[in-house]
Amino acid sequence: MPSRAYRKGGTVSRASFSVVAAIFFVLSTSLAVGVADRLHRLSTVTSILRVQPKYLVVLVLDGARPDYLRVKGLTHLNALRSQGVQYDRAFAGILESETPSGHATISTGSTPAHDGLLGFNWVRGDNDAIRLFDPNVVRQGTMERLMQQAGASTIASLFKSRYPKAKVVAVSGHKYYAADPLGGPAADYILYYAPDAKNNYVPTAIPNHVPPASILNAPGLAYRGTNLPAGVEDTLAVKLALTSFRKVRQQVTLINLPEFDYPLGHVYGDDPAYVKTLMQHFDRDLGMIEDAYRKAGVLDQTVFVITSDHGMTPLQHIVPDSVLDDSITAAGATSIETTYSTSGYIWLQNANLAQAVADNVVKKKDPHVQSVYYKVTSSAGDSYVRAGGLSISAQTDSANQYLLKSFLSGNAPHVVTICTERTAFENISAKNWKGNHGGAAWESQHVPLLIAGPGVAGGIVSQAPARLEDVAPTALVLFGIKARGMQGTVLADALRNPSPGQVKAQTQLNRTLSPVVAALSARSQADTHP
Repeated sequence: MPSRAYRKGGTVSRASFSVVAAIFFVLSTSLAVGVADRLHRLSTVTSILRVQPKYLVVLVLDGARPDYLRVKGLTHLNALRSQGVQYDRAFAGILESETPSGHATISTGSTPAHDGLLGFNWVRGDNDAIRLFDPNVVRQGTMERLMQQAGASTIASLFKSRYPKAKVVAVSGHKYYAADPLGGPAADYILYYAPDAKNNYVPTAIPNHVPPASILNAPGLAYRGTNLPAGVEDTLAVKLALTSFRKVRQQVTLINLPEFDYPLGHVYGDDPAYVKTLMQHFDRDLGMIEDAYRKAGVLDQTVFVITSDHGMTPLQHIVPDSVLDDSITAAGATSIETTYSTSGYIWLQNANLAQAVADNVVKKKDPHVQSVYYKVTSSAGDSYVRAGGLSISAQTDSANQYLLKSFLSGNAPHVVTICTERTAFENISAKNWKGNHGGAAWESQHVPLLIAGPGVAGGIVSQAPARLEDVAPTALVLFGIKARGMQGTVLADALRNPSPGQVKAQTQLNRTLSPVVAALSARSQADTHP
């Protein structure tokens, strides 16, 4: 580990001399090295001088696949990657792998069973259906109320507990259902975009998280009309976050970039040209953030986290929604809520008919249904049992069970149907999406994860199977904050100077998760290359 530089009295220590020499080396590198890369490296070298950082920027490329980060010519991203830690086997680690639940997990460092948000739609134990795809639900504070009832800590709550004067700002484009759980109840401002009365695209805010009018009404943040070219919505979200930063200097900035999910993933699949366009826009946006923080004199005090809330699988096969609907009817059951994605989730009015519904799904013999599970309740609590009749390996079953436990609370669905890779449920009359997520298959789970900044180990590609719930504890520990009330584990290999306890905890986590990731990945290969 590099030693930390210091200056004592009027004497420059040997460590400080090493830092000066390193800076000289960086500044004298070949002209072939870009200016952005040199500034990144300079920030990395000087970051050794500090005990801990002061600013956190989390960028969630909604629905982005890890391979998007390999687009050529991403100057700012590549420079950041060269001084940070990239996790090649990072995965969501939760069900459902959807936007609200993914952002809640990033924020809370915990699974949906613990933070209270299971997806877009689900049913609580009192048969009360929760449906989040509605701005009125957000205006009523439903998501934050559910998180509070669950007792979940968040990045915002723990940061403000440690630093009471700190401000936290969460931002998105149109995805209010991403910005709200990402900020959580303790965030100061939660901002997003929506059409105004003249059908222009303008910034607005979640009630009780409204910033000064000078932020929302700042020049350059509104867009005339709602037909935005590719990349513009993401850029507007970044500009809105930076407007807030320039006016209130928030210590924590949490940004959801929605275009990678919609329209890219869902409408265009993994179209290379569209991916390249959005990634080039993102790289410029990242440069814009760095420039603003550099001008403020705090870039070298800033930790960056780049990740996604879930994966995205290009679709090659469709399972009709009727496979689930007819199975419910045939069992004489009634569904209060059924959701359809790369997995199917059923909440029944008659819980005792869960096995019958699951058996009926198996009897449909759809070749793209991988496995079916039904929930049982015993004195030991709830668990899932796999319905017979479909053959999967013990390793795949174990990996599925790991993911199922992530939302196994009183609100978990009674029946879960997992599709094969690159498969989703879809109503035959619905629009034909080219990509989807939400389930347990690897491409729905696999996410990018990059951490860089002061206190972070540099230039590392890690094979550790990191999860979304590990992001918050790892980021917070860099600020000297303990992840109280969070389920995730600190990723010790991301730290420049991890403690023995942190190394031990991650080593144990690797033993648990490596078989899960290996099984999901192997099954994906078998499904896509039979």
